[in-house]
Amino acid sequence: MTENNADLVLKAINIVDVVSSYLPLKKMGSNYKARCPFHEEKTASFNVSESKQIFKCFGCQKAGNAIGFVMEYEKISFFEALQKLATKAGISIQKNQQSAKKNTRRDLIYTVYELANDFFVSNLNKHGTIAKQYLEKRQIPLEIAEKFSLGYALDSFSGLKSYLARNHISSDILPDTGLFRLPDEGDFYDLFRDRLMFPIHSTNGKVVAFGGRALDAEQEKKFKYVNSPTTDIYIKGKELYGLQFTRFDISKKGFVFIAEGYLDFLRLYEKDFTNSVASLGTALTKEQIKLLSRYTNNFIFLYDGDEAGIKAAVRAAALAIQMGCNPKIMLLPNKQDPDTFLLNHAKDDFQILADNSLNIVKFVEKHTRILGGNRHAIQMLIDISPEIEDHILRELFIQDVSETFQISEKNLRSSINIQNFSQNNVTQKQLISYKFEEERKLLKLLLKFPDFIKKVADELEIDYFINEDLKKIYEFIINIENKDFLNNPALLMERLNESQTQNDHKMSDELTMLFFDDDFLDNIDDLIRQVKLRKYEEELKFLNENIANGNDSLEFFEKKFFLKKEIEKLSKNIVRKTLYV
Repeated sequence: MTENNADLVLKAINIVDVVSSYLPLKKMGSNYKARCPFHEEKTASFNVSESKQIFKCFGCQKAGNAIGFVMEYEKISFFEALQKLATKAGISIQKNQQSAKKNTRRDLIYTVYELANDFFVSNLNKHGTIAKQYLEKRQIPLEIAEKFSLGYALDSFSGLKSYLARNHISSDILPDTGLFRLPDEGDFYDLFRDRLMFPIHSTNGKVVAFGGRALDAEQEKKFKYVNSPTTDIYIKGKELYGLQFTRFDISKKGFVFIAEGYLDFLRLYEKDFTNSVASLGTALTKEQIKLLSRYTNNFIFLYDGDEAGIKAAVRAAALAIQMGCNPKIMLLPNKQDPDTFLLNHAKDDFQILADNSLNIVKFVEKHTRILGGNRHAIQMLIDISPEIEDHILRELFIQDVSETFQISEKNLRSSINIQNFSQNNVTQKQLISYKFEEERKLLKLLLKFPDFIKKVADELEIDYFINEDLKKIYEFIINIENKDFLNNPALLMERLNESQTQNDHKMSDELTMLFFDDDFLDNIDDLIRQVKLRKYEEELKFLNENIANGNDSLEFFEKKFFLKKEIEKLSKNIVRKTLYV
């Protein structure tokens, strides 16, 4: 893929056509509007601009071009979204020979899994009497089994192998699929035999693995579950069961229930808790948390109510909070799991428990006995805190531990032995609020009248912008090589996306807001003065704080004298009050 591929596709399609293929749009003035597909709302705040070829929701703030919309709506990668739109536009995206060869083999494995899934589903209908009896015993409705493509693996060493051969699949690919075993002597044989089959989907909807459950006690003595191994299309710990079906509801509802097993998930879904996933019976991984955080940062862990479940929930919640998420733990009574609880209780009972879920600190405090007593529980929380990536979350976490266990923050910080928790160490940039309208107005004007860019760039260094995102946008605009992009918001946004770190859309959202903002534009010279004035005010505030703290160096006083004169001079030409003189 080259940069020109995205440009070519964006020029060939109309964002109105793209968005309207997913949801109904209504023409309102120069734009189109709809209820946002990314969050629940009663009043339409989702806007699509045909002239600018971009979208913006003024409720949840999501924004972007047509590629960004498809990525966000379908929760797929950039290249997958680009391919979808290229196909729609009749454009072929070229791949190099090596990449094409690799993809061909991966595509063949995907085909094998699709065929295997069809085979297992067919077996359940035709030969799965025992498997259907098991589903009936577990009270799994037929429609749920059909929706999630539950199947049955024949009690045969060559059932799947023969089926693939009949569908012209070469035996050469079998070793790469993970669906077969090779004995010390002899030929490949089926991995899954006489088991209830659960297909595992990737977020793009393709079957990438299977879990096979034992159907009787004798089988369970050997292996309760047989699971697909790692392959070219599946890495254990990177997928979540059910996510392909629930991701939109997770995004809309703003949180996710995380259970452990397949049957727990199916029961949750059947009872209309459709914002759920299962962690495939293993400890939650960083990769799974990253995958879920595409849709929400609010997790409710719903593990078994026994001692093992309590400890597993604490470990999972600890990892989630360390990665910047907001985890809570929901404990079911009487050592029940989600499946058994929902079979024996009303949905409202479940919802009450969900509403009373506890954060990790409160949960640990409530279960200190199981977790080894107060001392051990507190040490567990102390060990968690240094790994919390977000410094604000870390501060709030420490405060919560202090208040919950009645321990002074000073003693906690001493135990944690981290130097940067003090509020005095928060940098000036981190304390700056996100409300620099002068900077926004100036950028809005530059986007509308690109001819002013040289004039502004000559007068304003990049450092004059205080807000970090607006500063980056300003730097991006004045340094962009092809100024024609400034007249095409969709292409300009694509260039900006390329310059951002993965999953960081703050600059894109801000840029889209600037394009959608049609308010009256200020005078260019006045805006330049306002940006300079705000910068000088912030510098003066910083100097005053240092002088008040005892830093009385001559350099500081000289700088303060200069800033006050500049602020006074600029203020004469701007109708606004200064803040820090």
